[in-house]
Amino acid sequence: MIKYNIRTFAYSIIGLAFFIYAIIFLITQNLDSIDFNKALKHISTTISINAILWMIFIKWAWKWKIFYPWLVQTPNLSGKWRGILKSNWEGGKLEPIPTKMTITQSFLHIQIKIKTGESRSHSVGASFDIDEERGYKQLFYSYINTPKAGVRNRSEIHYGTSLLTFDGFDIDTLEGEYWTSRETTGEVELTKVKD
Repeated sequence: MIKYNIRTFAYSIIGLAFFIYAIIFLITQNLDSIDFNKALKHISTTISINAILWMIFIKWAWKWKIFYPWLVQTPNLSGKWRGILKSNWEGGKLEPIPTKMTITQSFLHIQIKIKTGESRSHSVGASFDIDEERGYKQLFYSYINTPKAGVRNRSEIHYGTSLLTFDGFDIDTLEGEYWTSRETTGEVELTKVKD
């Protein structure tokens, strides 16, 4: 799992609050005769501004490269991906399957959707496994696959799990493997589609 540096988050929140308060204090106070009642009232303003800035961070700003990796340990994988699946289904005789993947990600959540010519999948749970000490940088997710009605006689609805590896934060390729409840396995190779 991701080892969040809680101390860094705490220092960032407290440091930002002190910085905002200092700016408000310097703008509103006459340093020759400080009004302590006004100074106390600015605490609630500081808390409100700090909360708004952190909401902006959680919604959008976490994607900015300035926050990597000292504050944000997970890369932004949002977007469209294309590649192939190689399956051992029917003894591995199948041709590689062209695949499209869409990843929707926020600071706290990630959703994966996959589409092939015969089926669609969506994740039912997903998380990162990032551990610099062990050298792991992985996205793993469980999914449900729903084949088109016309092929369900040979490809039933099933569950699966996939593990994709990556390096760094500016990621163009993902590769890994998957396992399914039909007792099949395979490999995944994906490249990010440029906007």
